[in-house]
Amino acid sequence: MDKPYKILVVDDEEHTRLGYAEVLKLDGYDVDVAETGIEGLEKAKATKYDVIVTDLRMPEMDGLTFIENLRKFDKNAKIVIITAFGTYKSYQKSRNLGVVTYLNKPVRAKDLKDAIIQIMGLNID
Repeated sequence: MDKPYKILVVDDEEHTRLGYAEVLKLDGYDVDVAETGIEGLEKAKATKYDVIVTDLRMPEMDGLTFIENLRKFDKNAKIVIITAFGTYKSYQKSRNLGVVTYLNKPVRAKDLKDAIIQIMGLNID
């Protein structure tokens, strides 16, 4: 990577949010975190992210509502949803919102890293 890709991780569970961030930072990504969808939107308005990783079920604003609001000002964000509560309906809605990858918890670090590599079209030797 010439310059680190910017990634935003939005998850209300602190250990999950910080764990994903740490795994991605170790691979050289520039990672920001947000505890809520509202905080995530504020950060996404201020900074252009290459990839946004979000939980589906969060208080105040769920992941799908977060993405709907994000799409009002960023139509091209590459988004990964990670959830323990996935349904066919939420999967379909996420696809309609342009979500690239939908992963079910528990997510192994390798699966998250592989999803980012695939989304960014990176060639990792």
